[in-house]
Amino acid sequence: MKGEIELPAEIRRKYGIDAGKEVELLDFGKEIVIVPVPKERAKGFIKFKRPVSEIISNNRKEEEEFERRRRGRCNLRLKTF
Repeated sequence: MKGEIELPAEIRRKYGIDAGKEVELLDFGKEIVIVPVPKERAKGFIKFKRPVSEIISNNRKEEEEFERRRRGRCNLRLKTF
């Protein structure tokens, strides 16, 4: 297997993904994000000690936990006397 995926023409045009262009798949557990890989890697980008996909995944987990806590506080019921 070549590891090829098929994207609808409308999506390819919208994001400038030509036939044969390399894309990166980022797995965030509940979703997969497709990111076009530029032909020439830009210079001067920040180098991270961990993969960007790991950083984003951890950030999403933190956001989900924050939202769970926030919803828990908002769903308190007041007793009436």
